[in-house]
Amino acid sequence: MLRAHPNQDVESAIIRLSDALCTWERSTGIESILIIREKRGYVYRAVNGKPGVPDDLTDEEIIDTILG
Repeated sequence: MLRAHPNQDVESAIIRLSDALCTWERSTGIESILIIREKRGYVYRAVNGKPGVPDDLTDEEIIDTILG
């Protein structure tokens, strides 16, 4: 489940970064993974700038899709 970051500035920066990564991937073909985890439980995971990675995939499995 995708949750917003409790800090609006951070949330906006994450969205901008994901948008930029998506654009970069489309124009270059270079794939990317963005994983943010905070001690208080906030998690954001995106592949090629697209959030919504299924919760049943581990971070390692996501990384293996790009690096494996």
